[in-house]
Amino acid sequence: MTLAHQLATGQKTTHDAIDDGFNKRAFRDRDGLPEWFNDDEGKHDKPQKPITKAAAMAIKEKLRAFNARPIKKVREAKARKKFKTAQRFEKLKKKSDMLAADEGMTEKEKAESISKLISKAGKQKPRQPAKLVVAKGLNRGIQGRPKGVKGRYRIVDARMKKELRAQKRIAKRKK
Repeated sequence: MTLAHQLATGQKTTHDAIDDGFNKRAFRDRDGLPEWFNDDEGKHDKPQKPITKAAAMAIKEKLRAFNARPIKKVREAKARKKFKTAQRFEKLKKKSDMLAADEGMTEKEKAESISKLISKAGKQKPRQPAKLVVAKGLNRGIQGRPKGVKGRYRIVDARMKKELRAQKRIAKRKK
């Protein structure tokens, strides 16, 4: 990036770039050397070219912006969620248009039915709490889904299950 920037701004010419290519590492004889040595030399035996503070800051800023992006899985999940809400909205729009075009209903009934549709669409199903599966017997060493368990689940050991029950009992007593 810095070399391209220097060439573009005219700080360096192509002739200078070619001259920089000739150094003590240019004509090194590598015949007969082991492959692992050549690989290691290729990784670490490179000249350190000085760069300006501004160029270093620009590279850091670019990396920071790159790292600030959300993870691919998160981006995909957000896109799916957005797509589903758009689909739901389209469905709702079609239904409300059909209700508005219906001549057998009064204006008040139309408004009520449309508001009912909107409120129904806004409500979300309550999330089911995760089932606790006690890790004993065959389930103890298994990391995957245990047999006979559907929906969300959490594998716990016997001690943890007892502690959770105690917490629920204390919370119930406080109410």
